[in-house]
Amino acid sequence: MVDETTPTAPPAAEPVVDDASPPENDANGAAANGKNKDNKGEKEQVPIEELYDLSKPIKRIERPSKDEQNAAVAAIDAEIDALRAERNVVQKKIDEAMGKQKNTPIGRERDALNKLKNRKGLMIEQKRQIRARLEIVKMKADQLIGQQKNARSTMKFTNLADIEKEIARLQRKQETSSMSLSDEKKLIKDIEALQASRRTAEELKSKQGDLDTIKDDRKVIQADLNAKDKEIDSIQKEIDAQSKILKDLVDKQSSQRGTVDELMKQRDALKSDIDDKFKEKNTLRTEFREKTNDWYHNQRAIKAQRQMQYEEEKKRREEEKAAYLKKKEEEELAKTPYEEEMALCEYLADYLTKTYLTDSQEEEAKKAKEAEEKAKADVVAVKDDPFAGFKAFSKKPEDEVNYFGKGKGIKKLKAKKSSKAPTFSLSLDLFDQFGLITLNPPTSLDGVAASVEELKAKKQWYSEQPRGSVPTAKDIRKANAEAAAKAQSKGAKAGNKGKKGNFSISNEDFAPLGTGAVSSGTGENWLS
Repeated sequence: MVDETTPTAPPAAEPVVDDASPPENDANGAAANGKNKDNKGEKEQVPIEELYDLSKPIKRIERPSKDEQNAAVAAIDAEIDALRAERNVVQKKIDEAMGKQKNTPIGRERDALNKLKNRKGLMIEQKRQIRARLEIVKMKADQLIGQQKNARSTMKFTNLADIEKEIARLQRKQETSSMSLSDEKKLIKDIEALQASRRTAEELKSKQGDLDTIKDDRKVIQADLNAKDKEIDSIQKEIDAQSKILKDLVDKQSSQRGTVDELMKQRDALKSDIDDKFKEKNTLRTEFREKTNDWYHNQRAIKAQRQMQYEEEKKRREEEKAAYLKKKEEEELAKTPYEEEMALCEYLADYLTKTYLTDSQEEEAKKAKEAEEKAKADVVAVKDDPFAGFKAFSKKPEDEVNYFGKGKGIKKLKAKKSSKAPTFSLSLDLFDQFGLITLNPPTSLDGVAASVEELKAKKQWYSEQPRGSVPTAKDIRKANAEAAAKAQSKGAKAGNKGKKGNFSISNEDFAPLGTGAVSSGTGENWLS
């Protein structure tokens, strides 16, 4: 007999699909894979290369609107509620037409049937509550699994015993093996990272215990749900039997049978419409789930394609960098070895020669003569010169004085000729430059000529050396800078300690009282 008062129950609640969750979260995906995801703790996904061709442009899929989905489902639910209300009105008319009374046999059987249906409705509500508890437990399990997965992705070892074993192995390697400073630093960093991961491993172990507890709770809840389903099936059999008894009694009543049949047909039609609406809602949910899965796979494909493009771009840049470095190396090899050092020797020899070995007045006279000869070579002869025959005249100083009316003392101008020898001095920069070519600078004017010859010989020596046989000026400059930085750091530490020690007159903190007292560390200026 057709159920007269209880409307068609909605289908079992489907697993909630997160907007960004993989398709294996839904019931269809789990059935298709045929594997127990709870035992593995991780969800398998279809390789994105099987769904998309990453070598071609990927068209972006718009994310389906959850709000539009909820609005469409709400509209269908409203239609279902309207059909149920109409069906209840028809059912009330049927009850009135059949003379539903408690004192009659039909009334008593109907009351018994209603009690069974009420019990069934109560059990269905209890089942819904159990299912809600199951969904909460599933959500907690998914959260713990996600946290474990994120923690494991940053750890090399997830087991505490493995971490301790690896730390002991690295410490034994550090104590018993000889290695470079960089390798030892790297080994120490690995040990520190493993020590820091102990806490994470303990948290993972605690979360695994929580996950096991949640799985046990889930099994208990699932058992309660199965038991409740059995109770509902049992009471449904009782309802079917009671419905058959009531139907037999109703068949015996012949009065107003035609009206009741018409109302029952109308009620059955409404029930069919309600079932169609439920199917429409299920179809709508299925389509939304499929669109969400398509969008999720599209996002995975775009991300994978970007990663692939990034790797290709990185490889291309590394190849370009390698080619550039190789080209620079070839250019360096093509250059003359020790070109900078030879140029420095030539510069220092030229500087000493022009400054201390050549007469400056003779050089100036020579330059003036060369300039005059160049000027004469550039002069063009003038034709029809209006000043031809004129002679240049130069006034004497006394004539100029008489012209302006000043007749007293005339001072004759005398050219001052300086015969003083140039003072010998070298700057600190020149000392550094001599050090770059491993030569000693001259300390007096008498040693300049010998120093110039040493520079020329050094230049010739550099031209005969093969590439890489001796340190370059760049190497010496770098070594000096490192040594100076190291000495400065040590000096700063020693200075902080020396302030509390014994007094020393050579200390930089001591200020001399007279002009003649000069610190031994700062009194040299290499003057002749």
